[in-house]
Amino acid sequence: MNRTKIKSSAFLKKSIQSGFQWIFSCFGGVKRHFCFIFLFLPFCLYPQDGNENIDQIIADIFEQYAEESEDAVDFDSFYDDLIQFAHQPINLNETSREELEKLPFLSDMQVENILYYIYKAGKMESIYELQLIDGLDMTDIRRMLPFVYVGEKALQARKIYWRDMFKYGKNDLLFRLDRNLEAKAGYQLIPPGDEKAEETNAKKYSGSPYYNSLRYRFRFSNRIQAGFTAEKDAGEQFWGAAHKGYDFYSAYLQLDNFGKFKTIVAGDFKANFGQGLALRQDFSMGKSSYVLNVSPRTQGLRKYSSTNEYQFFRGAGATVQAGNFTVTAFYSNKQIDGDTVDGTFASIYKTGLHRTQSEVNKKNTVNEQVAGGNITFNYGNIQIGATAVHTFFDHELLPDKSVYNRFYFEGKEQTTAGIHYRARWRKFHFFGETAMTNNFALATLNGLAFNPVSTVNLVLLQRYFSPEYDVFYAVAFSEQSRITNEKGFYIGTEIRPVKKWKVSAYADSYAFPWARFGVDSPSFGSDYLFQADYAAQRNLSMFWRVKYEKNETNLSESGTTAKLVVPQKKAAFRYNLSHSQGRFSFKTQLDGNLYRKAAQDWTYGVSALQDVSYKFSAIPLKLDFRFQFFDAKVYDNRFYTYEKDILYAFSIPMYYGAGNRYYLNMNYEFNRNLSVWFKLAQTVYADDRKSIGSGNEEIQGNRKTDFRFLLRYRF
Repeated sequence: MNRTKIKSSAFLKKSIQSGFQWIFSCFGGVKRHFCFIFLFLPFCLYPQDGNENIDQIIADIFEQYAEESEDAVDFDSFYDDLIQFAHQPINLNETSREELEKLPFLSDMQVENILYYIYKAGKMESIYELQLIDGLDMTDIRRMLPFVYVGEKALQARKIYWRDMFKYGKNDLLFRLDRNLEAKAGYQLIPPGDEKAEETNAKKYSGSPYYNSLRYRFRFSNRIQAGFTAEKDAGEQFWGAAHKGYDFYSAYLQLDNFGKFKTIVAGDFKANFGQGLALRQDFSMGKSSYVLNVSPRTQGLRKYSSTNEYQFFRGAGATVQAGNFTVTAFYSNKQIDGDTVDGTFASIYKTGLHRTQSEVNKKNTVNEQVAGGNITFNYGNIQIGATAVHTFFDHELLPDKSVYNRFYFEGKEQTTAGIHYRARWRKFHFFGETAMTNNFALATLNGLAFNPVSTVNLVLLQRYFSPEYDVFYAVAFSEQSRITNEKGFYIGTEIRPVKKWKVSAYADSYAFPWARFGVDSPSFGSDYLFQADYAAQRNLSMFWRVKYEKNETNLSESGTTAKLVVPQKKAAFRYNLSHSQGRFSFKTQLDGNLYRKAAQDWTYGVSALQDVSYKFSAIPLKLDFRFQFFDAKVYDNRFYTYEKDILYAFSIPMYYGAGNRYYLNMNYEFNRNLSVWFKLAQTVYADDRKSIGSGNEEIQGNRKTDFRFLLRYRF
């Protein structure tokens, strides 16, 4: 296709779209209607800073994914990928699908459109050509700019010399310390004279209330990465009978693009293939306001540098590129936690917490070995691959059977195999995976993305996971965190009707053929989301979001033996306004929800927050302040709210009851090598409660205060 024709066609499309902008001119006063929100904010006018704040971009993207899921999201990998591209941007003229998929704000269709444009028009001559690619608006392009550039293609990978590694390699050393300032019940021992002292104290925490971690990371270019992590959770003993030093140690080495080897990993690593039905350890794209991003974004082997003590492999693996084939093999051998009795264990203990004697007794009691591999064939717009994984335990897994877990895996060995595919035909993008275990349980997930015109994108996704399908390291698009006992159909669309406006929506209908945790019979449900984004100016944006969920749950009533399954409904609403002026940044967010179970009365929750950030010009100091009010007297009206944190940490606290929360987050850079982060946060409840939490985590009073500190030294 001729480049001139492409550019002329794009110019004609944009000219036609601009002709409809007068329809929305009546909304020009939107800013005036919301000016009252900022009347109480003490800000001054400064010249607008033209440089995008990379950390802010990363936080905004992560917030969209994390807040929609109650499951923990691996922020370390998320942050590492983007910060690496900020320091060593992607050359669009020699990029790959794997690289672009690490930019999580791009949809699968946008990735395909970028690659298709370069394939048809040849190498890009300017970064401004991104405006000619279907499905990219100025918001997407502004997010891309810190992470991409346009340059000449490299002829071959540059040879690595030891002297260059030591001279140009980047080293990071991070020391983190956290503490809850109030006294928790788990740290309050009974004096030895009490007759119940020994029995009671045995259930208390054996260590100090401090959380501590130490990390070292080395990176040379984009080809060598190495590091180690040591961590002690709050309540764990650092030195004594329970532990000798840190509770958790991890180390890794990753080499990329060494001859025929695409990747080599040793130590702790993760493996991700296909749609995640057979094997995935990174977080998967689920339901979020990025309605088109439903397919996993990372593939292959990669180093593991997080502090999660279960979701990784320990061993070695390699990926070889042989023509159109990519071949991967790996082996892992590690100890995992479980409550072992007579050569069996009922479940895998995944929290990584070893604070009490009973928790310490579960540590490293089961040996897990995993061997597997993947072979993928790429040709033009077609990709097809196969994955096989075999897991072996030295103890037999025998879950305590109940109604909901009747089909959970039991035994010592499991083999899983799957076939995944991708294909593009004109404006259609097909993807999916089908996997099966050695007991012939089936799981399949298939999707279609369609881009009929540059302003409209559509994605359809079908899934079916048999109740008997239960795999240890499967993470895929689903309503549940466990990939089993589910079937459903999802449709998402993103429309850009005119400049500055974007409308996103999805509908997901699902059913559970067998009982699940909290629901003692087969059940069904549906989710709906609608969001309208308005980017009034580069420094002013807002969105409105409505989300509605309907599913089923047990009706818990005291004195009843058989639990009745009843419908429950929840509607959530959000308005968000973000604004920056000079060195100030502001965010105002209003949330509300309604909840109803069976024929009971509707209950409600409301929350409002104000963020203020300021970056000083005279000193290298940045401040983030938040004040939040919440009122959700019923647990089902609870709120999950993302908040800024120290480097390599993230917070999505859950609130219910009535009260407020405020925090101050500070980052000071002494010089280019040394920097520190502080965070002080407090939640104050105003609902007459006498204590917070329960068991060893109980705090007397109505206040909870958290302190975090991080020191980073770069050399």
